[in-house]
Amino acid sequence: MSTWRRLPAPVPPGSNETIASWLNRLASVHGLNTGDLRAHLRIGRSDPGGMPGLAARLAAITGYPPGNLARALPELRAPAPDWPSLRHLAQRACPRCTARHQAGPVRRLFAHHDYLCTRHGYWIGPPDPSRDDPPQPLARQLPELAAAQHALRRTQRLHGWAVTFDATAAATSICLDLRARAVHQPLWARWERRLDLLIPGTYRRSLFMAAIFPEVAALTAVLAAPPGTDHLLSAALHALGYAEPPNRHDISDALSIWTTARQAGRFLRPAYIYTDAGHHYDGTPRITDGRLTAERQTATRFGRDRRAPFIPSPGPPMPYACLADPLPADFPTLKALARTPGQDLQTVFFSWTQVQVAAGLTAPAWRRTPVDLFEADTEQRPGAV
Repeated sequence: MSTWRRLPAPVPPGSNETIASWLNRLASVHGLNTGDLRAHLRIGRSDPGGMPGLAARLAAITGYPPGNLARALPELRAPAPDWPSLRHLAQRACPRCTARHQAGPVRRLFAHHDYLCTRHGYWIGPPDPSRDDPPQPLARQLPELAAAQHALRRTQRLHGWAVTFDATAAATSICLDLRARAVHQPLWARWERRLDLLIPGTYRRSLFMAAIFPEVAALTAVLAAPPGTDHLLSAALHALGYAEPPNRHDISDALSIWTTARQAGRFLRPAYIYTDAGHHYDGTPRITDGRLTAERQTATRFGRDRRAPFIPSPGPPMPYACLADPLPADFPTLKALARTPGQDLQTVFFSWTQVQVAAGLTAPAWRRTPVDLFEADTEQRPGAV
């Protein structure tokens, strides 16, 4: 290791920071090109030493022991992290938590249930992949976000990340659908108030998620440990503070589909993991032009009616979920899900295509062709650091 010269100002990595983010900061503080530093460290080349070899080289140029680096940088850990339990996109961390770190923002991997830094009140929910906005102190405007985050963490502690992810995915889908339907309801008024505070102007996907997050967290707690079938609907309505109109069955139909899938042992799981997604040298995700166009179209629609995009959409906000296991033979068809033969099927929570997606019969576009979401990675291949 004597051939590896130590950098004069080895800035430490942040907690759960990605290697790409840390190297970008290291290069910046030393006035180096990030690509040159990566090439010097032989990142992206065939390396028989694997991650242990990279850890040794990083230790040599920074002076930090490999064990310390592995505790901070998930990609260096052995055994590897449980990647599905983490979001697949790196995002900016709370600026107060990382204030001591120099030379640029710290981009780290968060667990799926982390939406708010409860210590400082900064929103760290699922980011807008097409933007690189810094976290905002939303808890100052919406104190209910902190209570919702505590509730979601409690659900995760009680039931584990996989059950919590499944419940959060279903809860988010229900809330997005209600946002388009629950006009003249107190629930609509609550969301309108929050949206007026958070998004007075141009649409921001992550901020839209913040507006519905308290209800998502409350409904997640119900779905993670659902009561008996007879009480599930009333518990869900109570969690949302919503009264389902007598001529509509939006929530009850959605719960029927979700309950059937869960009883068959089919859980919503992440469609991507971090090692599948390409990132730029600075740690930001690589997004296709098609995805950027989809985000602009969503913003145009939001500017027109201030309602949520339906699931699935070209830019799913959260949780990038899919089902991949074989479908049970007795899974209900759309006709069985409709309450009457003549009912307008748009009043059912999922259209037939969406039922197929929820059941795993077919994948949405963002799951079927990953290249539609992420550009062909010329700087960093999927799975590389």
